[in-house]
Amino acid sequence: MKKLKTGPIAAPAYYCLNFWKILAALVLVSTLSINLFAQTASESKLIAPGLLRQDFKILKDSLQKLHAGLNTYKTKEQMAELFNNCEAKLNAPMTLTKFYSLVRYLVSGIEDGHTSAFLPPDFNRNLINNVKLFPLIVRFIGSKAYTTCDSEGLAAGTEITAIDAHPINQLRKELFTYIQSDGQSQGGKYAELNNGDSPLLYLYYLVYGEKSAFDIWFKAADGKIENTHIDAKQFKDIACHPTPVPVTQYLKLAYQPGDVAIMTIKSFFNEKLDITRENLTDFLQKSFKELDEKHIKKLIIDLRDNTGGNDGNGALLISYLTAKPFRYYSSIETTTRKFETKDHDQLAIQQPHEDNFKGPVFLLINGKSFSATTDVCGIARQFANVKFIGEETGGGYYGNTSGARTTLYLPNTQIKVNIPLWKYNTAVKPLKYRDRGIIPDYPVTPTITDYIEHKDVQMDYALKLLKQD
Repeated sequence: MKKLKTGPIAAPAYYCLNFWKILAALVLVSTLSINLFAQTASESKLIAPGLLRQDFKILKDSLQKLHAGLNTYKTKEQMAELFNNCEAKLNAPMTLTKFYSLVRYLVSGIEDGHTSAFLPPDFNRNLINNVKLFPLIVRFIGSKAYTTCDSEGLAAGTEITAIDAHPINQLRKELFTYIQSDGQSQGGKYAELNNGDSPLLYLYYLVYGEKSAFDIWFKAADGKIENTHIDAKQFKDIACHPTPVPVTQYLKLAYQPGDVAIMTIKSFFNEKLDITRENLTDFLQKSFKELDEKHIKKLIIDLRDNTGGNDGNGALLISYLTAKPFRYYSSIETTTRKFETKDHDQLAIQQPHEDNFKGPVFLLINGKSFSATTDVCGIARQFANVKFIGEETGGGYYGNTSGARTTLYLPNTQIKVNIPLWKYNTAVKPLKYRDRGIIPDYPVTPTITDYIEHKDVQMDYALKLLKQD
């Protein structure tokens, strides 16, 4: 997530849309207005192949012309094969959702987390009010999936082993091909499927269509596999879907016994911080000065669920974590130009802050640590005193494509596609993987029991390690 300036160009705000927030907004709107069309009418309407091919060509041409990171993870030959395979499917009429699922498959295949596609708002409103969906909220952990609350006769934490004819891990792998992420970051895909804008109930509908009921296989308390038949439900009737909680504070500093401080940074995005009347520059200056005055020796920085923000804010945090000058970005480019140092402040050599922290630092990360946050983590990965705890970041280790963007509306389907324009390469050393996020030094994934009981096992693990030192 970035908002940047280069010369006279001001990049637009880059928000990661959360499905649950969208649903809440749509439910509110739809209670105040009449549905614009009925489900039967919208879903039975087929779009002619010629119109679909026209939209696809516009999308393909726009991506090839504008997307600076189109070949970051895929060669030109691989991208050509992906385009051809998708286009070959446009030989018969399709519904809007069928075509949209194809667009999402293409977007996922690009392997860029900032490239995204959305159905028209009217269609989404109708979906929320009329479509019957998979009736369970499920959390995927590794190769398994679990219910998150008591629902449909299944206790919270019940392991789901199959849905209809799909073994659960096979289903997860299939749905992952419709979720965008940087490279092959698994953390980002899990985050989107579990609590992002691509939950199971939504993706299952897009990929397999509307169903009146589902056959579900699950592991009973005695360990035996049992089966149940559950009717589909409208969204309003589905139990325990997450309710978005307004954020009132993004920046916090707290202390633990043993000269340990916990710094929480939930956003690098100035416009979000403005809403809560917070300022990252002031917060960091005050906090690190206080750490020095209190002789704090150990620091935990919580960057979980921080989806990014302004480039300068990320570089500023790094300046407090090193005593040496450093490079932040090695290059920034579009499809038509390469930025120079005068175009972007973070291309110049960055200087450490005088109050830089010299003790051990643990960075907490997860799949929603994305964009500018992953840039921070990539640079911090070079420092010997910094270790990572948690889950793989959603952003790529070597950088991402974001900054300015073009929003494209396909004329015949009105599908909206966001195309990022600036390719960032962070100044990092090569690691084992070329297409993954930040892999934690200490992988810690909450179990389903941890999740249900709201246990912060990643923070607990960090505190335990620091107390051992």
